[in-house]
Formats: sequence, structure tokens, C-alpha cells
Amino acid sequence: MYPHPPTPRRRGRGWLIAVFAAAALTMIVLAGAMAWVWWSARPGGGETVAFRVGDPTATVSPETVDRVAELLVRRVRSMEAGEPVVTAGGRTVTVELPRDADVEEAVALMERRGSLTVHPVVGLAGPVGEPGAEDRTDAELALPSPDGSGDLLLGPAALDNGGVASAETEHSPIASAWLVNVAFTERGADTWARMTGEAACHPAGSPERRLAIVVDGEVVTAPELSPDVACEVGLSGGSTAISGAFPEEEASALATLVSMDPLPVEVTVE
Repeated sequence: MYPHPPTPRRRGRGWLIAVFAAAALTMIVLAGAMAWVWWSARPGGGETVAFRVGDPTATVSPETVDRVAELLVRRVRSMEAGEPVVTAGGRTVTVELPRDADVEEAVALMERRGSLTVHPVVGLAGPVGEPGAEDRTDAELALPSPDGSGDLLLGPAALDNGGVASAETEHSPIASAWLVNVAFTERGADTWARMTGEAACHPAGSPERRLAIVVDGEVVTAPELSPDVACEVGLSGGSTAISGAFPEEEASALATLVSMDPLPVEVTVE
């Protein structure tokens, strides 16, 4: 007995099954690809920005470029909008931002050099005809106060990036506002205690009772010590809370500026 050859009907049915199976497989693959593209939690997904690392006329090592890429990842993560996709090659670092990241804010943050210094405030720059920065021998520079009240006269920097370990936001239910908690390194803690102890010897309300945190030549905050901080005692313990009736977004931005590591070289958008 020999098997009957497949009839045309059977052959047609098998062909249709094969076509439907291939179509179903294609749809599954496409659905998976679309799910990956639109999955909001996946890295990247937003606008891609390319940055030039360092001065074009200077030599930049691969290690420096890799370090820049690492720091840019940290800065985008600090925005809490998602995970970026960062690639480095030659003198260029390319950043694919998270889908929900604010592009303008992210670019501004990544281009910042991130150089931090902390200064004692030694006075205020007065109006024309009154003592100003040029009349204060203890003033190293004058910078606008972040509250718009005028220029602050600042003494020499006593603390830099190496003295700050971290900075985090915390909501204060009592003040119905956000605080920025700064933790110092061992060296930074000793310096902060000394600076606050000296500032606390001045009366409440005087500019000399304030300390200015400067990032890239801009005073990002200049808090006044609370009245309970004692002269020559200062704030010990290795940490401090900066309050200023901050909304959450402003507190988060301040924490990022205070805690971020500085870039080893200049970074600009290509």
C-alpha cells in the first residue's frame, strides 16, 4: 500500500497554516520591539545630545573622556527622570536622555563645571558712595546674593568639593517646606565646624553670620546660622541642614549642585 499523495485541498490548507504562523510570529516580534521602544522605564528614549570634551586645541586622554561620561550619567540620574544611555568615543560623549527629562535643564546641568567653594560672608556691597568690595581688605570677591538683596562680600574659600560627601532633600512637615541635608567628609566636617563657629560670633541678622556656597562663580545659597548656634562652637557632627522655604524642585536642584563632582575639563554641546 502506498500513501495517497496530498490532495490540492490539503496542500492549500498547509500553506495557509504556514502563512498564518509566519504572520503571527512577525506580529509577536513587532509587538515586542514596540513594547521595548515605548517602555517608559527603559534607559534613554528621549532626545540625544552630543558633547565635546575639553578644549579642541588641547590633548584629552581616553581616561578623561571616560570620567566625563561617568559624571554625566550621575548628573542625569540626579534629575530623577530616568536612566540615560551614554556612549564615549574620541573627544565626544553622546547622551540619550530619558524620555521624561527636561532637555534644556539636563544640558545646562551637564555643561556646568561643578566647581564648589564655601566662603564666609564678610559684608554687603553698599550703594554708590558707601563702602564696597574695594574698601574691604578681608573681601576676596563680591557676588550677587541668590535672594536678590544685593552683592555679598566674600572672604577666602575655606571648603571645596572634596569637603562634601553628599546632599539629599528632606521634607519638613513643621515648616511645610523642603530642606537640603549636607554630609561632609572628615576634613570638611572640621572646616564647617570652624567656619560656623566663627560666623556665630556675629549678631543675628548681620551678613557676617552667613556662609555662601558658590558653584561655578554663582552663589547658590547663603544661609544665615540659626540663633542657637554658639560662638566658637559652631555646627559639629559632620552634617548640616540648609533651610530656606524651598519648594521640592528647588531643593532637589540645590542638592544636586552641592553634591556633584566637578568635571575634569570643560564640556560643551557640539
